[in-house]
Amino acid sequence: METMSRMPSRLSMVLGGGSWIMTLLYFLGQAVAQTAWRTPYSLIDNRVSDLGNTECGRTLANTYICSPLHAVMNATFVLTGVLILVGLFLTRSIWPRRRLTTWGLILLGIAGAGTILVGLSPENVNVLLHLIGALNIPAGNAAMILLGLAIWRQRRGLASFSILSGVVGFLGLLAGPFLVIATDHGGGLAERIALYPLIIWLIVFGVWAVTHCAIRKPVHVHPVAQQPELVDRQAPPQ
Repeated sequence: METMSRMPSRLSMVLGGGSWIMTLLYFLGQAVAQTAWRTPYSLIDNRVSDLGNTECGRTLANTYICSPLHAVMNATFVLTGVLILVGLFLTRSIWPRRRLTTWGLILLGIAGAGTILVGLSPENVNVLLHLIGALNIPAGNAAMILLGLAIWRQRRGLASFSILSGVVGFLGLLAGPFLVIATDHGGGLAERIALYPLIIWLIVFGVWAVTHCAIRKPVHVHPVAQQPELVDRQAPPQ
């Protein structure tokens, strides 16, 4: 059953949307860590978590890993997770109150917490906690799909983008094992296809929140007639 969300304040939308836009730092942190990599870093074969590995040496797959700026990458993981959670908390009221929304926001919160855990538990330090944190990938992809479905009737463009992002992320997640088994390559590429859609999604929705909810003239609406920010206020009759 769908109910109406309360009107968010302009400040919360600026801070929340801005937090999601700042997840762009996720890409910047990777780029910085890659510059100090001791051997050629492969976007196709090396995983993002390799940049946070705190020791130099060979993995079980006989791949040599050495990331002198591992602290930068792990700090980036933690910061990204915090930004996801802060943005989620501050923008939560723009979503229509539906079960799909509730589960979507819960999964997005899990994605944020998992990203923090990945940074706090590098793959070579505590592999179990690192793998638990890696649930941020399926959780984030599922969240995008559910949130897209939640706003489908009101914001078809954003909804389509959201659902497509989640589907692409899941395809990357599923393609990884097949690529590695079939070609012995592609694990890093598949991981990026699974990971990056969420960051792009956060940036897009952050920009939307700031431009469409914060930088617009306030609309005075009687509390009983309030409409959620993601719902068109003057939608034509069907």
